[in-house]
Amino acid sequence: MPDNRKRIADIAFLLALMVYILAGTSLTPIHGDEFMHMAMARDTFTLAQGEWSQLAYAPPVQPDSLQNLRLINGTINKTLIGVIWMITGRTADSLPGIYAWAMPMDWNQRQGNVPTLDDLHVARWPSTLLTALGVIPVFLLGWQLRLRSLAYPAALLYALHPVILLNGRRAMLEGSLMLATLLTMSWLVALIVAEHSAVTHGLMRRLPPMVRYGGLGVLAGLAIAAKHTGLVVAVAALTAALVAGLTRDRSWRPLAWTTFAGIVAIVVWLALNPAYWNDPLGATWYTINARSSLLAEQSTNGSLTYTSVWQRVQAIVTEPFLTPPQYYESDTWAGLINDQIAAYESSSINGWDWGSLIGVVLTTLAGIGLLTLIYDALHRDLIAWAILIWTGATVLSSLAIPLDWQRYYLPLLLPAIILAAAGLGRLVVRRVPDEKRLPTVVESPAA
Repeated sequence: MPDNRKRIADIAFLLALMVYILAGTSLTPIHGDEFMHMAMARDTFTLAQGEWSQLAYAPPVQPDSLQNLRLINGTINKTLIGVIWMITGRTADSLPGIYAWAMPMDWNQRQGNVPTLDDLHVARWPSTLLTALGVIPVFLLGWQLRLRSLAYPAALLYALHPVILLNGRRAMLEGSLMLATLLTMSWLVALIVAEHSAVTHGLMRRLPPMVRYGGLGVLAGLAIAAKHTGLVVAVAALTAALVAGLTRDRSWRPLAWTTFAGIVAIVVWLALNPAYWNDPLGATWYTINARSSLLAEQSTNGSLTYTSVWQRVQAIVTEPFLTPPQYYESDTWAGLINDQIAAYESSSINGWDWGSLIGVVLTTLAGIGLLTLIYDALHRDLIAWAILIWTGATVLSSLAIPLDWQRYYLPLLLPAIILAAAGLGRLVVRRVPDEKRLPTVVESPAA
């Protein structure tokens, strides 16, 4: 097939996957946190009115207040909900109140804390669209590793993964976190190829170092702004950039450029968090303490709390491909959305229900992919090193999760998908033709 037809087929494939993701927006079962993030979208109206001082950190912070929520949550999703609210002519008064998890659903409905289904579906579009756009960077990541033999299965696994679809389609933080994570890693890989390969063309190659590393910093900052756990991918990407830079130029320059990217990331994150502007240190300290207290409170649920390190290790193995979707975490939601779950699971847009057998196959492929990347990394493949650093950082952060809340493992699913696609691509296409092979990453004579 001519190259131009292949490119058309690539675009058609990606568009089809994006349409599939978008198609399930309204049928996805509801979650109480969606209502909370909709309530937080009032901040967008406050900013639009130029009253950012109303969002500033002002202790003491009341539990479960808007100030508390804006300090312990990411900002991208709520901001985009507010934007789409304005675009569709809705007002801040039509947003729901803060959902009280300690109270029953009917009580919250009477208090105005539960939105109408029409409003909820509108609020879901930003997160769903960002999830759909994630197909593009996951495809590019696979392409950089092993061309179409890895890009196609990686994009397919991402778009059909039932856990990614369930959480990405909801009006919550996960859609923005996944897209920012994948964009950060795909930019990092493109940066490594531009700086460490023999290729003399390409957009990234033509960009000056300040733009390359500045772009990496912007995307890393967006990842942290999407959700605080985005700090993991930000640190992993900057570490990988530094390691790659030092293999080429063992001087102060790689450290200087990586530090520059880190500063840009902090500036971007701070710019998107007006609650921190008046007292960054005080607000950050409050956020750390509040997040720790919240996690401790969530861990009091005995049925979902891990009691041993082995359970955490086991979760790292089983969560990517061996665990069915978890529709809710609170026991108070048992039975509330059974009809929605049944309708969603009986539809054709809930992803690939691969079952335990295919789940074992995918987990095995991920293990094979991990081994092949380790082999490539030992043979001076800096792209493989970048993926391994990302994977390692995500695994270590997953070990810190004290309870069985599936959406907390979404960052782990992304490198697991790349690893599974790498294993499949290596088995199906044993050798990439020389004329189609990506430029080999090599060390400079100075290194």
